[in-house]
Formats: sequence, structure tokens, C-alpha cells
Amino acid sequence: MKDVLDYIISGISICIFILAVYMIKKIPEMVSDKLKSDREFEFNKELQIDEFYRKDGNLQQIMMNWTELAIDTNAMESLDSKNGQKKLRKLVQETLGYGSGRTVKLLTEMLQESYRSNDTESENTESGNNESENNESINRSSATIMLLLAMVVSSLKEDFTGQKVDPLDVLKIKLTDYYNHEGLFKELFESVNNKLGVEV
Repeated sequence: MKDVLDYIISGISICIFILAVYMIKKIPEMVSDKLKSDREFEFNKELQIDEFYRKDGNLQQIMMNWTELAIDTNAMESLDSKNGQKKLRKLVQETLGYGSGRTVKLLTEMLQESYRSNDTESENTESGNNESENNESINRSSATIMLLLAMVVSSLKEDFTGQKVDPLDVLKIKLTDYYNHEGLFKELFESVNNKLGVEV
């Protein structure tokens, strides 16, 4: 009886050992399959999102409209008209819908700076102050708006294509005297990145 019991225990031990070896060999394969499945799921999800955004061609139009505002000096002046304001509202709405969180932060900051700048100009006009007294703040304010606009364009470019473009390069395209103000733009660029916690 003892021999039979020893034989059964040995048989069970051998089966457990074979099962353990099999499992040890299978675990890496199972983990690999799980990781592959997770990656495929994430990839397919990204493709589905990308397809949703790109299917109607809105992204290209949004990008081109912002690029026009950033590069064409007359484009900003056209926003003063009623039609221009309507176009800007639509562009902001589309950017909120399609842009990343980083782009929305930059857009918000640009619009807030624009509102502050308009308020300052209104106060100066009402109080009769000359622009020469406030020339530095107005120049700084307009430089900030131009920089934020370039940052919005760069952020959208990265959102839509994955390609990074330096916002300061966008400014160099627009401004013929960029190098006269390069220090100011670099300072503002660092300030905006730090304030908003973004990296463009």
C-alpha cells in the first residue's frame, strides 16, 4: 500500500512539475499576446479618432485660416468688420471642437490678452492719455498677441499632423524686423510656456 501511495504522490508531483514548466513557458507568451492586444486596441482607437476628425476636411481649413491670420498682416485688420468677427467666432468654435487641450489653453490666453489690450486702449482713449506713455505696454501686448497666435498655429500643426513647428519661426515669416524684437519674443515665449504649463 505504501508503494502505491508513493507511486501516486510521485505521479502527482511529476504532473505538477510538468504543468509548472508548461505554465512558465506559456506566461511570457500570454503577456506578449496581452501587450500586443492592448497596443492594437490603442492604435485602432487612435485611427478611429483620426478618421473622425479628418473625414470632412475641416482640419485643413481650420489650419489654413489660422495660418492666414498668423502670416498675413491684412488678415488681422479684416477681423474688425462684422463679417470678420463672425468668421473669427466660427474659427474659435471649430478650434475648440478639434484642437487639443494645449491649443485651447493658448487660444484662451490669446483672446484674453486681446480683451485686455482692447480695454487698455479704451481707457487710454477715454482718459486722453497719449500712446507714447503706454507705448511699451501696447508693444508688449501686441507682441504677446502675435506670439500667442503663432503658438496656436504651431500647436494646431502638431495636433493635426504630428509635426512640430517653432512659433518663433512663424513670427520670422511675418515680421520683417523680427530680430529687432527677438529678445522680447523669446522672453514672452518662455513666460507663456511657464504660465500655461505648455510646451510648444
